[in-house]
Amino acid sequence: MKMKKIGAFLLAAFTAAGTFVFPASAAEEPEVKLPFELTAPNNVSMVWLEGNDSENTIEIHYSQNNSMSDWSSRKSADHDTVMQELNDMGYDDVWINTQIDWSIDTQDDWKADEYWLTGGYDEDFRQHLGDWAWTECDYSEETSMSTWIFRWMGNIDDPEDPFWYGVHNDDDNIKGWKDVLKEGQYDVIKGEDESHAKINLDEHTIYTRVRWLVTCRPLEGEDIHITSDWSEIAAIGKDAVKVEPLKPGDIAAPVISDLRYTGEEFNGFPVIGFKLAVDDTLASQVTQVSGTQGGISIEVEARLKGKEEWVGLQGDWIVKAGEQTYALQHLAEAEGQVEQDAPIELRARYRCDQIDQEEFWSDYSEILTFGSEEMEVVTTTPAPESIAPEETTTPATTTTAEEKEEKKSDKKDKCSLCGFCPQPLGLCIFIWIAIIVAIVVIIIIIVVMKKKKDNKPAETPAPAAPAQPAAPPADTADNGNGEENK
Repeated sequence: MKMKKIGAFLLAAFTAAGTFVFPASAAEEPEVKLPFELTAPNNVSMVWLEGNDSENTIEIHYSQNNSMSDWSSRKSADHDTVMQELNDMGYDDVWINTQIDWSIDTQDDWKADEYWLTGGYDEDFRQHLGDWAWTECDYSEETSMSTWIFRWMGNIDDPEDPFWYGVHNDDDNIKGWKDVLKEGQYDVIKGEDESHAKINLDEHTIYTRVRWLVTCRPLEGEDIHITSDWSEIAAIGKDAVKVEPLKPGDIAAPVISDLRYTGEEFNGFPVIGFKLAVDDTLASQVTQVSGTQGGISIEVEARLKGKEEWVGLQGDWIVKAGEQTYALQHLAEAEGQVEQDAPIELRARYRCDQIDQEEFWSDYSEILTFGSEEMEVVTTTPAPESIAPEETTTPATTTTAEEKEEKKSDKKDKCSLCGFCPQPLGLCIFIWIAIIVAIVVIIIIIVVMKKKKDNKPAETPAPAAPAQPAAPPADTADNGNGEENK
């Protein structure tokens, strides 16, 4: 038991210090190589959603370095190649998660502990963290990304609500919001059917810090977990520093290079790509603007060399380090036909949108020139405008009076129920069939019942009483002396 406590203490100490390798084997710590440079997240900022999702929902924004963004973009766009590279390094897969730690009204009441390395589970696979511990947030290849925190905290009026009260029994010890929020850090808002906690940002300050959790899955052995350093601390609420909005001239022109054909097509038109460089200043600006519900996007234009008008291209618009791709469809449609090796010029700029501010654009990048592949927009002959039936240009066939009368007669003779029978005696033929069937059934029933009646045996009459002997004639009656009267 004492050794377990010492191990837990050392694990927590290494975790708090920053980068930590969770070994694949207790016997030997493996040599860990990553396919990208791992650094702490940058430019952390937060914005309260003003109750649009829940009373406390906060959107937190943060950015990553170009190496991580570029590698993640390649994994998304060319998955098979990147997976082969990982196999060559001895990995079955490598992936990244975001972890977000927080503290209220102080910068030393952080929630991260040793369970943050294992998704909240101990060695017996029992969970120790509730939904307040953001150990595996979403991650993307974008330079700046975001997620929502401080969402549903549960119903205080329900003593069995696991979100607020957690789960504490012989099998589980999962903390709820009540276990991690201190009294005085929240107000209880009474509702009609439930009560919930609200952190008043006019009276309190929420501090956050962010790090990456990289999981390496070897071809053989257990997973290896590596954490980056924590980011710089961000704040929202009473003591947070207000950030001023960007203004025209603050955003530098895009830096683009390595223009090439990707070999892909979009709607039958070639797709080009180029590398976009994102420096720390731009990454900070993108995160700052997105953190205030605005956005910085990239716009790309092209034209045939010598032409005046630029044409906007369709493709990537999110700012991320690495390759951006665009289809040449709009340019081909604007020109109709582009000959092979015709020189095409390309340029890019940033657009900035901020809440309650006028949108503005950066300067254009340098112009890159490349030779076109042959493109042609094949236009089909437009279909004639639809014409009302009475105005159709198709010659109408002449209908004689007899034909009209015949059609009218045919229409009159057609059944209104089924649409095609001749209506004998004014009724649909199917009604007549139903009537005939009903009559036949009735007749059969009557015949069967009569046969049953005729075949019923007659009742046997009761036997007659034995006949009494008739009285003898008077002239032959016995006179009492044994002689007949004569």
